[in-house]
Amino acid sequence: MKKRALSLILVLALSLSLCPWAMAAETRETDFFEDQPHTELTFSEIEYRRIDTAPILEEMDSIRALAADENQAEAVAQRFQALADQVMELLTMYTLSNILVYQDAANSAYVEENTYTHSAYLETADAFSLLIRDLLASPCGAWMRQQLSQADADYYSTYQAMTSEEMARAQEEQSLLQEYQLASLRSYAVNYQGRTYDENAVYTALAEGSLDAETADGLLTEIVQAQNAALGEIYLRMVRLRQEIAAAAEYENYGDYAYDTVYTRDYTQEEILPFCRAVAANITPVSNSLAALVSLSASDKVFTTDYSGDTAIDMIQPYIGQMSSELAEALDYMVDHQMYDLAYSDSKQGVGFTTMLYSYGAPFMFNQPTGSFYDFSTLVHELGHYNNYYWDGTDWNDAADNIDTSEVHSQGLELLFTHYYSSLFGTSAQAAQDYLMANLTGAMVQGCLIGELEQYVYATENVTLQQINQKYLELLRAYGMADVNDGRTEAYGWVQIPHMFQSPCYYISYAVSAAGAFSFWRTAQSEGFEGAVDQYLSFVASPAERGLQESFTALGLPNPLEASYIQTLAQELTGALNAEGRLPGAALEAMYSDVSAESWYAEYVLALSSAGILAGYEDGTFRPNGSVTWGEALKLVLLTAGYEEQSPLEGGTWASGYQALALELGILDGEVDLNAAITRQELALLLAGAIGLAPSNSPSPFADIDNGYVTALSELHILTGYTAEDGTVTFNGAGVLKRSEMCAVLYRTLELLAALAEVADSAA
Repeated sequence: MKKRALSLILVLALSLSLCPWAMAAETRETDFFEDQPHTELTFSEIEYRRIDTAPILEEMDSIRALAADENQAEAVAQRFQALADQVMELLTMYTLSNILVYQDAANSAYVEENTYTHSAYLETADAFSLLIRDLLASPCGAWMRQQLSQADADYYSTYQAMTSEEMARAQEEQSLLQEYQLASLRSYAVNYQGRTYDENAVYTALAEGSLDAETADGLLTEIVQAQNAALGEIYLRMVRLRQEIAAAAEYENYGDYAYDTVYTRDYTQEEILPFCRAVAANITPVSNSLAALVSLSASDKVFTTDYSGDTAIDMIQPYIGQMSSELAEALDYMVDHQMYDLAYSDSKQGVGFTTMLYSYGAPFMFNQPTGSFYDFSTLVHELGHYNNYYWDGTDWNDAADNIDTSEVHSQGLELLFTHYYSSLFGTSAQAAQDYLMANLTGAMVQGCLIGELEQYVYATENVTLQQINQKYLELLRAYGMADVNDGRTEAYGWVQIPHMFQSPCYYISYAVSAAGAFSFWRTAQSEGFEGAVDQYLSFVASPAERGLQESFTALGLPNPLEASYIQTLAQELTGALNAEGRLPGAALEAMYSDVSAESWYAEYVLALSSAGILAGYEDGTFRPNGSVTWGEALKLVLLTAGYEEQSPLEGGTWASGYQALALELGILDGEVDLNAAITRQELALLLAGAIGLAPSNSPSPFADIDNGYVTALSELHILTGYTAEDGTVTFNGAGVLKRSEMCAVLYRTLELLAALAEVADSAA
C-alpha cells in the first residue's frame, strides 16, 4: 500500500493467509536489505485516533496553488512531503482500525471507526492522486517526476477522480464486508431428535458415540447448507456490486478487473488455465498421498501441541538467526515491540495476516489460533510477510510487491524452515514435514480450484447460489477432491473460505506462489541449504516493480507457471517424499502399535485388516506372534473359501456354526476344541479341504514332512517353510500357527482364488 495503491481502497493492506527447545546458535550474517526506520513504541502504545481530513484536503489546494509558481518548487516539495506523511498516517489509522475489527468484529465502536476511516481514506487517497496529477502538469512538475518511476508518472498523469457512483460502490462494498464479518462469526446449527447441534456438538457426540458416523455426516451437511444459504446471499450481493465496479472501469468482468488492476498480475485469467490443468493432473496425486499420510499420523504429539501465543515464537527464534541475521532482526523487532496478536480469543475472526502500520514502520502479525500444528506453520508463513514488510520502505512513493510475489515470501520461508524440523520435533519431524508439504501442495490444488470457481462466478451473468454450488462440486471432482460417484448434486463448503468474500480473485495467488516457492526447496535439495536461503533472500529483495515470472527468471530460475515446470516438480516431490510408497506402512502403524511396516507380514496384515477380515485388540495391538484358535481358523478359512457366515448353534460357542459346517463338508473328521491353538499342519489340511485341493504326488519340499496336501499348498506358494543356514527347508507342522502366519496364508489364498476366478471369467 504505497504508491499506486493510494488510489485503490487498500486492497493490499493485508497479506492474508492460509519439542525440545534449541540452544542459541551463531547467527549467520546476511546483507540483502537496506535499513529502514522503525518506531520504538510497542503496539499497545500506538493509539487509534480519528483524523479530520478537512485540513488535509485544504492543504492540497494550497500546494496546488503554490505549484503554479516554478520558483516555489522547494516549498512545494517540503509541504508535499509533510502532506504525504499525513496521508500515510490516515492510512495507518485505517490499518489499525482493521486490526481492531479483526480482534472484535462485534464491537460497534470499532466497526464505526473502521467505516469512518475507510471513507476518509478513500476520499483523501483519491484527492492525493489528483494532486500528484496536477503537480506533474504544473511548473514544478520536474520535481514531482523525479519522485516517480516512468510507469507511475504515466499512471498519475492520466488519473481520473473517483465519481460519486464509484465512491458509493466502495462504501457499499465496505458495508457488505462488515455484514459478512458478523455473519461469519455466527454459529450455525440444526435440530435433531429434540437437540440443537452445531459443528462442535456434532463432533463431540460422534466421539462420545451418541451419534453414528452416517448421522453425524448428515448433520454436518445440513449445518454447512445453512451457512451456505446465509453467507451465499451476502456473496451474491457482493458479486453483483463488483461486476458493477468492473463495468465502470470498462472491464468485461470483475475477474479481469481484479487480475489487472487490483493485483497487477503478469498473467490473465485465460493464461493461467494451462497452469491449473497441469496442477490438477500432476500435483493432485502427490497432495492426496501427503494428505493421507497426515491423516494417519493425526494422533502424533506434534499435532496435539498448543503453539498459540509465544510458544511457537520461542521455538523458532533460535533457528531464524541460523538462517539470516536479517530475518532474526525482523523477528526480534516483532517480539520486542509486541507487534503481534497470536493468542486465542472468542471475539477474534478466524484468519491470519500480516499488515503494516506505515507511519511507524511497524509490521503487525495477527492470527486466531486453531489449537493445531497449523498455528506453528502459520507463524513461519506470516514471518515471511513480516520480514518483507520490515525491510520495505514506507514512504508514499515506495513501490509494493504484487500479491503473487508476496506469497512466495511466506511459502518459501515455510519450505526452507523444514531444515530445522528434526531439531525441533525429533521423531515427529517426518509427520510435521508431511503436514507442511500437504498444506503447500494442497494450496496449489485448492488455489487453482478456487481460482477457476471465481472465474466461473464472474463470467456467468446473474449467477445463482445453486449454480455456484454445482460448479464447486464439479471442480472438486475435477481436482480429485470428491468422488465422482458420491451422488451429490451440490457442494457448499466454499463459503468457509474468507478470501471469496474479503479478497475476491486472490486465491489463485496461493497456487502460483507455492509453485514458485518450491524453487527454493529444489535448490536446497540439489545445491545445499545456505545457497537456497540466499536465493530466497535475493528474491525477497528483488525490485517490487518486477512481476512474479520476471522475478524468478531474473535469478536464473525456471518460470513456475509453465506446465513443464509443474510436471518436473511433481516428479521431484514424488521421488524425494515417497508419500505413496510410505502410505501402506503408515496405515499399518496407525492401526497397530506392535506391527512394524518393515516386518515380513506387514503387507498381509494391512490388506486383511483394511478389508475387515481381521482385526486387532482393544489396546491397539495386533499380537502377530499370538496363536490362532481352531474356532478362529475355521471361520477364516471357510469365509475365505467363499462360504457364508454361520450363526452359533443353540447352546454352542460363537464358532460352533463353523464347526458344524466343516463337519457337514467333511473337512473335519470329528469335533475339536474350538479354543485350542491350531497347528500349522492342521491349518494346511483344513485349508486344502475347504478349497477342494487335491494332494500332490511330487516330492515334499520340506525335510521334516511328507504330506501331499502340504506339498500342494507349497506348490501354489500359499505355504512356505523355514530355511536354515545350511539351506535345509523345514515346515514345522507341529508348531502352533501364529496370527502373522495366518494372515500370510489367507492373503495368498485369496490372491489365488481371485486369479482362478478371473481365468474362469475370461474363458466364459
